[in-house]
Amino acid sequence: MIPFIESKKRFIPKFSIRFSICLLTLIPFLSYSQNSDWERSVQRKARKIGRDFYFVGLQDIAESLNTHTYYSNKVRKAILYLGEEKITVTAFNPFVMGGHKVWQLPVETKYSDGEIYVPVKFFIPIVKDLLDKSTNGNGVDELSLTTNITGAQVEEKLNGTLIRISTLREFSKTSVSARYSQRAFYLDILNGKINEKSFVKSFKKGLVREIVPVQLDQMVTITFKLNKDISGMDLHVTHHSNELLVSIPKDKLSPDLLKKLKNDREKWLIDKIVIDPGHGGRDPGTIGVRGSYEKDVVLGIAKKLKKLLEKKLKVQVFMTRENDTYISLKERTQFANEKQAKLFISIHANWNRNSKLKGASTYFLGLAKSDEAVEIAQRENEVIKYDDGAQNSGLSEENIILATMAQNAYNKESQDLANMIQESLAKHTGLRNRGVKQAGFYVMVGASMPNVLIETAFMSNKKEERWLKSSSFQQKVAQGIYESVKEFKRKYELTIQTGK
Repeated sequence: MIPFIESKKRFIPKFSIRFSICLLTLIPFLSYSQNSDWERSVQRKARKIGRDFYFVGLQDIAESLNTHTYYSNKVRKAILYLGEEKITVTAFNPFVMGGHKVWQLPVETKYSDGEIYVPVKFFIPIVKDLLDKSTNGNGVDELSLTTNITGAQVEEKLNGTLIRISTLREFSKTSVSARYSQRAFYLDILNGKINEKSFVKSFKKGLVREIVPVQLDQMVTITFKLNKDISGMDLHVTHHSNELLVSIPKDKLSPDLLKKLKNDREKWLIDKIVIDPGHGGRDPGTIGVRGSYEKDVVLGIAKKLKKLLEKKLKVQVFMTRENDTYISLKERTQFANEKQAKLFISIHANWNRNSKLKGASTYFLGLAKSDEAVEIAQRENEVIKYDDGAQNSGLSEENIILATMAQNAYNKESQDLANMIQESLAKHTGLRNRGVKQAGFYVMVGASMPNVLIETAFMSNKKEERWLKSSSFQQKVAQGIYESVKEFKRKYELTIQTGK
């Protein structure tokens, strides 16, 4: 039996709400003989908790419906997606929001090990109600009117593997991008639209072990997780009016093709790096206890790092700004992509209400897992207010997850680089190692390369602010970052050359 956490008894006052509140005790529960396949699947997974009711995990319902969920363990809230509709559920709370309604369950939801459990008898009618709304009078899913990619089929041939992507329109060559990393093949389709609930996935035992379609704001990413490494293979994408074909050969490649692949690999060698000194111009960044500006100290570090990289690594180095100029967050990442940089390093200085905090930390893009990471990301993202016509960063927890998934090909490399930077900074500067963390920094969204954000030291700490203003300390920080980039370049390029 799973140890469920029981909430304390509490009095719920009467209140008015703009949405209509539906008491589920008034909704008749359908008999098992009337149930659809997904309902029967949910009921099989249900377990009795207490004396009266059967409960089932929200993730189990999502799997039965072939859809997905979004969880925030911090606030113990979850969202179940049903096409265009969604249901929001909170742990230990009888109120469920879906569409333009709020339902009150006769019993509270349960919570255990990061999963929210709902009473089957009263939750299924809510799901059915919203599913009915997502279909028109003819029973045709409204999403099909906008969906233009319907499924993926994998066929194992004698000479290799053929992947068929079924589409309802023809996509241009420029709108389809294929990439491969760590036994995963990614197909990005610009302006692609899918219905994750009805997306057809067909494959047997062979090269592909899992197909994961994800709908992003402006594109679809279909991930094919593989059973073996295909880094030495020539992937070929063919465009047709209503399907995309991806062919992956089984046989070894010809010497001429191997030579071409060798040249292609060399294109991925780390020969261009973009350094991003945070803030600038009308955005001073954090202000130290002695009045120094973050924008000034990080520019000094960035210039010193640029000289080290150019002189010792013989690579091209570009800076998003080389003087006291304001550059928007979006323009910084765009600049790195336009330069076709292989690394993006954003340099900042930290600040906290607690003036005793000290040390350095390095971030990669992801959902914040601590209050400190949330606070820092919010502070750095606030600079979007300096952008002309900008409203806000738009980085909800859900958007952060989607952005992280879109950059999945570089996630491991970003973490590896962040770890190397932390170790090297501690060694060369004596700064306390506050560790590698993840958070939703807007400046990192959309970067088509490994990317990190470094919080070098605390401007709110008198001693560290004095260090940051010092040219000699800035040189130590630059040296620490340089040594980590050198080591990362060595290991990364060895992997590119050997395929291991």
